Amino acid sequence: MTKDIEPILQVLSNYLQQYVLSKDEHDLLESWLRESEANQDLFNDISNEVKWESDCPSGIPHNLAGSMERIRMRVIVSFLPLVLSMV
Repeated sequence: MTKDIEPILQVLSNYLQQYVLSKDEHDLLESWLRESEANQDLFNDISNEVKWESDCPSGIPHNLAGSMERIRMRVIVSFLPLVLSMV
């Protein structure tokens, strides 16, 4: 079983760009936030723009593409315990 992370990545991208989220997007975000503390921590981090920018590793651009790469990596890392438990 694999989890499709693309829908939540799209919602988070829309959130970062300050787009108004549709009801479906908002529902997906709320559901994702309830899934784990790691998801809540990530959302809190990206919601604090000053902290998000200051925590950006060197070599990662301070733009939407860089932010999405950081988000993608954190979402993937949050699934590692689940994946490893299936092995």
